[in-house]
Amino acid sequence: MSRIPGEECPACLQRLGEQVLAGLELTPAREKELRQDIERITARGLAKEEAPAFIASEFFAYVGGRTKGADPFAAKKQHDFVTARSAAERLSQAPDTFAARARLAIMGNALDHFCLADTSRLWEQGGALELGRDDLELAEARLRPGARVVILADNCGEQSFDRLLAGHLMGRGCQVHYVVKAGPVQNDLSLADLEAAGESFGLGQVRGIAPAAVGLDPLAAPPELSELLAGADLVVAKGMGHFETLALARDMLERGGAPWPLLMLFLAKCATVARLAGVQRGQGVAMFLPGS
Repeated sequence: MSRIPGEECPACLQRLGEQVLAGLELTPAREKELRQDIERITARGLAKEEAPAFIASEFFAYVGGRTKGADPFAAKKQHDFVTARSAAERLSQAPDTFAARARLAIMGNALDHFCLADTSRLWEQGGALELGRDDLELAEARLRPGARVVILADNCGEQSFDRLLAGHLMGRGCQVHYVVKAGPVQNDLSLADLEAAGESFGLGQVRGIAPAAVGLDPLAAPPELSELLAGADLVVAKGMGHFETLALARDMLERGGAPWPLLMLFLAKCATVARLAGVQRGQGVAMFLPGS
């Protein structure tokens, strides 16, 4: 059972719904209609105490169906690709260690609709980012030559930071699979986004097999993804959406374990997630759950 939504969640979902509408070219009447539909979906999900990530996924899918797949976050994605590429280049000389490169991957997680006011100040910390929870040694113990590492990607732009981690893993002889969305959802990375931006290099084997939904509901994963995860020596899940849908909504945190060795890397950008992760808002999180 999910231990969310929290007090902040209704307002956050409302802001997210407004961002969706603002990114579409709609007539006033059409905008009003879709706003009412988003509010209806949100109210129903909150009444059922669903995870906010699941609620957002539902209204993203609904709006996409009503607008013939229009991408309301296209402009933000393009901006974040450029911003992240520049920032990651400045950080590329960070130590080539798992701890330093994982911290960089966490820092890239600032690129979403919760985006911190000044990401440049965060990125200036480089590999020295302080973590509110640091399970990186536990995760690193899973690494060996030939190990399969599956990275569940998050936002557009983060691949520039993730590439530094993927490069380290491949340098250790790991087989890296970089999993992105099969289609657009929020500002998450899709295979089409990566290819259009020329950003699919240096990430290992890029696979566009994750459902077009916020985070990942393992119960809804396609067979190809389920098989890939089942054979993983380590699954690295980026972002709060994966923390919500895996650790909370599917009770992995409460059970103290996951179906596969799982390392969640994210910035705690809201009070509810920070509280449940046992950290302060704005801190980085590297949470490891052993596989069953």
